[in-house]
Amino acid sequence: MTFSNDLECILKVSNYLVLSLTFLGSFHGVAYSQTFNAADPASSGYKLAFGDDFRNAGSIDFAGSGAPGFKWYTTQFFGGKTTPATCLTVKKGVLTLSGQPGDNAGIETAAPATNPDGYVGTVFGGGGYFEASIAFDQSSVNTKNGWPSFWSMAIEHMAEKGKAQWPGQDSGIDRFIEVDFFEDDTSEWAGSNTYGGAVHDTYGKWTPKDGYSMVSNPNFVIRVPKDTDFSKFHRYGCLIVPSKSAFGGIGYIQYFFDGLATSDIVTWVGGKAPALPPPSGDQRFAITDDDHLNVILGCGGGQKMEVQYVHVWQAPQ
Repeated sequence: MTFSNDLECILKVSNYLVLSLTFLGSFHGVAYSQTFNAADPASSGYKLAFGDDFRNAGSIDFAGSGAPGFKWYTTQFFGGKTTPATCLTVKKGVLTLSGQPGDNAGIETAAPATNPDGYVGTVFGGGGYFEASIAFDQSSVNTKNGWPSFWSMAIEHMAEKGKAQWPGQDSGIDRFIEVDFFEDDTSEWAGSNTYGGAVHDTYGKWTPKDGYSMVSNPNFVIRVPKDTDFSKFHRYGCLIVPSKSAFGGIGYIQYFFDGLATSDIVTWVGGKAPALPPPSGDQRFAITDDDHLNVILGCGGGQKMEVQYVHVWQAPQ
């Protein structure tokens, strides 16, 4: 799945585009255009739907109560351990996460609950621009123990209420999206001026031995300037435009670093095609249109990650 040749040429001129990112071209014969300004999402018609600048530690459910009203929860889905309060500190507008050995411990905007939805907290559907300001010591990262990360997964899967069931398919055939906005899982093998981003469209029936039977995996190696110091704060962003609200029915996911668009992008055409499983061609990643994302911050054992803020901007529905 690619854009038209004209847009591909624009993307390949540099790894970065200007702050005001403009798409002009065609995809499968359909014309479209959009301008997005990551430095000022409001100027592109986006509204701040979620924000935490970590000025108040009360936004985090340190006790793991699972009570409504928090921005962040420490109770993990899938029966995972609650992140210890000792792994989290908030001071002078900075959240510091300290990972436990073998555990990508962190906080999430939603937590498991016994209510009909299966969760409490905030999840995000309909796309948006997700950005966090993050600093970490890249030299301390050992991917065997996890890694610093800012990512998301569909609550339809995480809450395990059968809402990930793929319509028209046998019972237990799930489909759901995971969007990883930032992961330092590439520097050990791709170079210190890189980080990872990924979009996982998962389809199939889960088994303890093999997991899910099919996953579409664009694992991006996002390259940044060679003199980038990851111990300083940088802005990691990801724009999700759903096809149902996009020009010509085309959806896409675009990565940003320090407000500049990178050349890492995934596109799809909306609409489900239950007669054509597993998802393929232009239908890959289209489940993004329907899923709602639980946003997660975490890091691995023996590591620390500092976060100045997390913002989620969404276009009016």
